[in-house]
Amino acid sequence: MRTLLSINTFLAIVALALLSCQNTEDPSLKQLHKSNAAQNLSGKDLYMMHCAACHQNNAKGVKGIFPPLKDSDYFLEDPKRAIHNILYGQSEKIKVNGVVYKGLMPAVKMSDSEVVKVVNYLVKDVNKSNQIINLNDVKWVKQNP
Repeated sequence: MRTLLSINTFLAIVALALLSCQNTEDPSLKQLHKSNAAQNLSGKDLYMMHCAACHQNNAKGVKGIFPPLKDSDYFLEDPKRAIHNILYGQSEKIKVNGVVYKGLMPAVKMSDSEVVKVVNYLVKDVNKSNQIINLNDVKWVKQNP
């Protein structure tokens, strides 16, 4: 009886919390809507909006769960991989800095120019690399998925 009461109390609290939320949209569906191109967001803004929840604000990821993008051999070896993963998602096992990651990354709804901004933010600002990508790289990835 006490367990049943505890479960009912828990469910009531969860229901009240959900009802009190002003945003009725499932947050996991936000990426399915139009891109943010009209807002002219920076690469950092786009990263914080679409990537930081998993890869963390500092881009160091969560070891064994979400791979790092900062100081990442996998990412820096070929930034076009990031373009591919943003456009199409990632579900294959990968090895980053010697650690195996088997997670799932869904595709992210972004315009081509937004993809360029966020990847260049990661390459130049986060990793201090001289590499750069452009719209032609995004087009190449789309032609060679």
